[in-house]
Amino acid sequence: MNPNLAQQLFEEFSTIVVLGMPPGTEFGIDMKSWNVGEKFRGVKMIPPGLHFIYYSAVSNQGDTAPRTGFFHYFKRKELIVRHYDVAMEDLKDEDEDPGEVGRLQSNLRQLDQYLGAYPAETWEKWVSLTQHITEKDLERMIPLSGKICSAPELVVVKSASSNELNSDIKTDMKTSLAVSPHKQSDVKSDMNVSVDASMSSDTDTNMQKDPADMNIKSCKSLDKSVGTSKVDTETISISSEPAKNIVPELPNMVPRPGTELRFSKFPSRPYREGATPSEITHYSLDSSYSLRKVIENLDKSESLLAELQLSFVCFLVGQVWDGWEQWRKLLGMICSAEELLVQEPQTYLKLLSLIHFQIQEVPEDLFVDIVESNNFLAAALKTLFANISDNAALLPNMLVSKALRFKNHITTKFSWNLTLEDEGEDAPVVVETEDVT
Repeated sequence: MNPNLAQQLFEEFSTIVVLGMPPGTEFGIDMKSWNVGEKFRGVKMIPPGLHFIYYSAVSNQGDTAPRTGFFHYFKRKELIVRHYDVAMEDLKDEDEDPGEVGRLQSNLRQLDQYLGAYPAETWEKWVSLTQHITEKDLERMIPLSGKICSAPELVVVKSASSNELNSDIKTDMKTSLAVSPHKQSDVKSDMNVSVDASMSSDTDTNMQKDPADMNIKSCKSLDKSVGTSKVDTETISISSEPAKNIVPELPNMVPRPGTELRFSKFPSRPYREGATPSEITHYSLDSSYSLRKVIENLDKSESLLAELQLSFVCFLVGQVWDGWEQWRKLLGMICSAEELLVQEPQTYLKLLSLIHFQIQEVPEDLFVDIVESNNFLAAALKTLFANISDNAALLPNMLVSKALRFKNHITTKFSWNLTLEDEGEDAPVVVETEDVT
């Protein structure tokens, strides 16, 4: 890079200073990551705008921990400072010390040699994947904790059924053991079970923690006084009747409140309450009703594109599976919303460019549903192109021609059949009903 340009970028662009990060830790920003060295203190020359900073601890054996990160909208000449907690293997949540920031800002030139340069070669690609995400969209969707974790922290939620199960177990124990009154105090049962486990999801083979790092406390068993105390066996009779069939339950695990991504929720049914049979059939195929309900909670329909981009980036860079699931579902609904297509053609014009950049970042095999053995993206695009073709007279010529070019490009690149064939007798039939008065 030209020295004069580098100096200008250093002065005008932003910087993140990271203190206390151990050598070997994986650290990344946007589309590029490194294993840091002894002198690493952060990244300089960060262009203004949205960026994703992430990191993973690395063991002495080379095993990489699940990824953690956060989004930040950098302002011009902004400096942010973060401290790394070695024990927690995470950046501290404490607020920045204005005095420390001021001191580092005044000595930034002396710190220059310890700062890595932002990977300018990835900037254009990053912008193409995040250009629709505004600060307001970001604030709406990121976790309240502010951190994106590939292996979310889970907690157990007790359900009514689990309480009933515990009640049944206690009842069965009382009825199965007939204990004489003067021995009842010697026979106790402790039904409290304590489980404390660190759980992490596999994002890929390189992101697993060493099992030795897992802290799993053993469960308490029933009070040992039953097995060790001198209980008069003559006063205990085991019931010969079979105990109730108790179906063991898996614990109901949910992300710890405040750590989950806050993506849009979809209506439980794709049509309005009291819909006619014709409407039920129509909106079961056309997702416009469901998307309108989603848009009611957004600033504008284009915020759907922001959610498509954020969910995709959370999966691609943050390695969060929930992001992939939301992207799949939302993209499928947008592609099948025929009424919305006619009402919001400009949104769909931008959608085609958005999909073009996204599909370049993941392998083709990822678009295939391993359960249903079908390519969900090809099916969604087939529906989208059919809807554009059927409504060509109502849509801008720019959208129709761009869709045709994109369809040809995808067909050539992946050899997908994106032409919706006539289903003939197997096609859905809309039954019109007459009102009987």
